[in-house]
Amino acid sequence: MKTVGKRVSLRDTAYDEIRKLIVTCELRPGQPLTVTDLAEALNIGRTPVIQAIDRLAVDGLVDVMPRKGIVVSPVSLDDFMEVIEMRMVNETAAVRWAAERASRAEIAMMEANLAAIWRAAKDRNIEEFISLDRDFHRLITQSASNRILGDVLSSLHDKALRFWFISLKAPDHNIRVCEQHAAVIEGIKSGNLDVAEKAMREHIASFQMNATSQIMRA
Repeated sequence: MKTVGKRVSLRDTAYDEIRKLIVTCELRPGQPLTVTDLAEALNIGRTPVIQAIDRLAVDGLVDVMPRKGIVVSPVSLDDFMEVIEMRMVNETAAVRWAAERASRAEIAMMEANLAAIWRAAKDRNIEEFISLDRDFHRLITQSASNRILGDVLSSLHDKALRFWFISLKAPDHNIRVCEQHAAVIEGIKSGNLDVAEKAMREHIASFQMNATSQIMRA
């Protein structure tokens, strides 16, 4: 039993580490990969890496081509636009429900998150910034009190992660995000559904415009 537990742990470690390298674009879109190189870089055996690659292929982060090998999946502008369309539909619904249903404690957590993300923005701590951004959107769906919607949005945010890192290459975009989060919270706090929705739409549209610009320059 201990041996099995260790094997699963190594598989998960390999998956988490390779996924992080892809999401942060340290492994670039279209870059070829080999199991041997990844195993050596992570100081992990080949079997956990192979298992991790299988999971990453299901996630759409790598392409495994018979007789050609493994490559990091290219960044697709079409895929990105589909994610944006779905976020516009689902996150505007979530923020309207949050404006109706959020408790004082939930709003207080959003405000604490905002203070933390401001610090991360000023420190240029991109990984912390993105983690806090995910937490912010989770707090909104939590306040919306719809678990199914929360699952949908979690999947959409997973699909958008690489685009987040690409988007944040633009100077001061992280500062604009903080300002947009503040506007969303203000709409929720005031209980004004239309203001909350407008702020969320502007937030998503800003992300779309900035990420698209960075992709086109690449």
